[in-house]
Amino acid sequence: MTRTILLGLAAAAALHVAVPETVEGQRARQGLLSLEDARIFYEVVGSGGEPIVVLHGGPGLDHGYLQPGLDVLANRHEVIYFDQRGTGRSSADLEPGVVNLDRFVDDVEQLRIALGHDRITVLGHSFGALLAIEYALRHEETTRAVILMNPVEPGQRFAEATSERMASRMLAEDSLELSELRALEGFAARDAATLSQVYRVAFRQIMRDRSRIDDLSLDLSSATARNGQDVAALLGASLGQVDWWDRLGQLRAPTLVLHGRYDAPPEAMARDLVELMAKLGHERFRVAAHDRGARVAHRLALRSEEHTSELQSRPHISYAVFCLKKK
Repeated sequence: MTRTILLGLAAAAALHVAVPETVEGQRARQGLLSLEDARIFYEVVGSGGEPIVVLHGGPGLDHGYLQPGLDVLANRHEVIYFDQRGTGRSSADLEPGVVNLDRFVDDVEQLRIALGHDRITVLGHSFGALLAIEYALRHEETTRAVILMNPVEPGQRFAEATSERMASRMLAEDSLELSELRALEGFAARDAATLSQVYRVAFRQIMRDRSRIDDLSLDLSSATARNGQDVAALLGASLGQVDWWDRLGQLRAPTLVLHGRYDAPPEAMARDLVELMAKLGHERFRVAAHDRGARVAHRLALRSEEHTSELQSRPHISYAVFCLKKK
């Protein structure tokens, strides 16, 4: 889908602002991409190397929780974060014609154009994996590779198993705290501090070491807290009942699937996802575990023709890594 927008660095309001240094002395620049119905905030870390556009999870969150974890990729690549429309520092009217799948996917394409990249790798985390898949299907020529990191299921086959896994991890103390938080006036008022704590409690269930929850940047901005639930509802209505299993074989780009042992969906979901793509035209060439995930994502997906990687291990992270390329 093509839309008339205000492009060009000046017309698109690509206002670059210096910010503090990040990984290994890297500096970031920030900007706003002005579209006809939204303003998209983005942050670019690193320079040189192939660009990676990061699609955060949610829906209804912003990109903040992925930093500084994924900044390590900026040592070799240009990493492009952005807040999806309606959350964080991106703004849009909360209406069905403005917040929907088509607009979310097109925002990625307009960002690619505005930043001057011929091809990009799309890295989708959690719910963002669905956006990465959809972008790659619609924009085959501009997609260099796809990274699905801790992806949600692209359908409903494992919905029951996922719910059971999450329920089994919910401790009594977490359940009590969630009940208490939901009873607060701040919850109904969408207070940022209250909702941030709700996310912390919920995210504990998908961490091996629950005590490390504060390692994640889960302090929601006021805009994300205020708009996140509406964005999620609108996008959910746009998506409908997701059942994309039969579409996965249409992916043409090299694809990397990273599944954490403590992810909400069972590992069988990730394995079925990979096996289906293999049957429909991809070649699986590497399976590994106890992987650092983000650090090797670019090497596996972006240099998949080498059929090899130097995998690193950290005791608190456990990944099943699947990498495919088109036969």
